[in-house]
Amino acid sequence: MRTVPSYKSQVKDDGVSEALLNALKVEIKDDPRAEINCLYYVQKYLTIVRDKHLSASARSATVDFQQYDYRITDDLTTVLNKAAGKSDSLTGIYNLDDVYRVAVVPDDQVEGRYLGVVLESTNRNWQPKMIKFVLTRTPDGYDGLFYGGAFVPDYQRIQPREGRLYPERWIKTDAATDYAFNPYLMDEDLFQYRMLDGGTHYVRLGSFSGQNKNYAMASKLREEMESKIQVGNVIVDLRNNGGGGSRTSDLFLDFLKKNKKNLRVFVLQNYFCGSDCEQFLVKLKSQQSVTAFGENTHGAIAYGFGNRSTRQETTPCYKFTLNLTEKKYEKYLDYEEVGIAPDQYLHTRSDWIEQVLGKL
Repeated sequence: MRTVPSYKSQVKDDGVSEALLNALKVEIKDDPRAEINCLYYVQKYLTIVRDKHLSASARSATVDFQQYDYRITDDLTTVLNKAAGKSDSLTGIYNLDDVYRVAVVPDDQVEGRYLGVVLESTNRNWQPKMIKFVLTRTPDGYDGLFYGGAFVPDYQRIQPREGRLYPERWIKTDAATDYAFNPYLMDEDLFQYRMLDGGTHYVRLGSFSGQNKNYAMASKLREEMESKIQVGNVIVDLRNNGGGGSRTSDLFLDFLKKNKKNLRVFVLQNYFCGSDCEQFLVKLKSQQSVTAFGENTHGAIAYGFGNRSTRQETTPCYKFTLNLTEKKYEKYLDYEEVGIAPDQYLHTRSDWIEQVLGKL
């Protein structure tokens, strides 16, 4: 951990690391499910630095997550009554993409902690009364312990926003109409060109991976753009583009720069635009006039893995896989974890492309 660029740059006093480790040891000691939750604590330790590429996974872990059996002792009627009581703005019923329906209720055992109790699920692993996630209040939001479909734990910082557990997509039932449109659902074609109503060009750039197959698809789209886009409005859709490298992204950066006198460029961005996608966005806005719409990007921009395969280490405890960063782009550090804000935020009550067209 001490060898990664973000740690070297950001942690000037090893006492900070020791203090966090000691605090986590206290949490672990008091956790009856510490073995299953160990990955959560490893991920939580990694937040000592702002570096969202730095991660830990259970790919080769020796933990048997199937032994998970974390259930609330109350009956569901009692749980529903607690959720209906609405003792605060967080308590209530939430849904996740019609797969899970949970009641978020205060934990009677720990002040400031909330339990996400399953009411219904289409995932057969998850039965009523099982605890899908735990939220623990912090000075700036909540620490979220989320269990995946196969019970693997995951750490996520949570900000409750207008009926949503952001950046997760757990939506409160009484806010459902405000989230009728899901800006993360995209079709499988990563590279697209089409003409929209009113003569606006639409280009989807779904990946900047430098792998040969992806680069070939990107090059084909670049050729199509050369023949079809000479003048007018262009919507560049970067949603769900998890990044890659400049080999691919420069194809489109160069095209837009070459044609900037004849084009009005509008960008669509969401939380899953990250890494080289974010660097592309910053470079694009520095080279020409661009208006960006959507929501903040992922905030994984100041560090990375470079052009080589990800450097990985295995933890001695339970054999978790650590993905360690090697490259730094610290001129972008202000965006790390925060993301790049759009020029105009879009609501999620209706389609984002239609919203942008209505603003042109």
